[in-house]
Amino acid sequence: MVHLSKYLLTQLKFYQPPLRLKKNKQHGFTLVELVMVIVLLAIVSATALPRFFSKTVFEERVLFDDTLSAARYAQKLSVATGCKTVFSISANQYQLLQGASCNTLPFTSPVTNPAKGGAYTGQQDGISMTATHADSTFDALGTADVDNTITIGARTFAIIAATGFTYDSSP
Repeated sequence: MVHLSKYLLTQLKFYQPPLRLKKNKQHGFTLVELVMVIVLLAIVSATALPRFFSKTVFEERVLFDDTLSAARYAQKLSVATGCKTVFSISANQYQLLQGASCNTLPFTSPVTNPAKGGAYTGQQDGISMTATHADSTFDALGTADVDNTITIGARTFAIIAATGFTYDSSP
């Protein structure tokens, strides 16, 4: 009778045979795998992480953006006032200058920075700034006296003489 009841229970899907224990398989990483991961992390941290925390790259970009904005402001100021404005580059700094009275030489009066007050200048130690021409003079029509290419670190912007258009020409 016991055999019959087991048969009926299996047919009715109520009966489950006892579970058989399977052989335990070990899970985890080997010592070699762990050492390889640590070595790879050390290589990545030694080469890549300093690039993320480099202050010079950030300062270079800030100086580039400030200088590009200053050149654009010099052109706009010339058009708005009708007076010539000089965008001057020397060593690692820039400045904006105008004449003591409109369009009179020499251009030695500093332009006032509308955001900060004081002279419109900028500089950053340790970052090289070069230009094909030290000065670019914008007139009342917004045109520049010469084509100019200014390089700050690895970035470059250009001033087109015919229109005064100033743009980021970095590759």
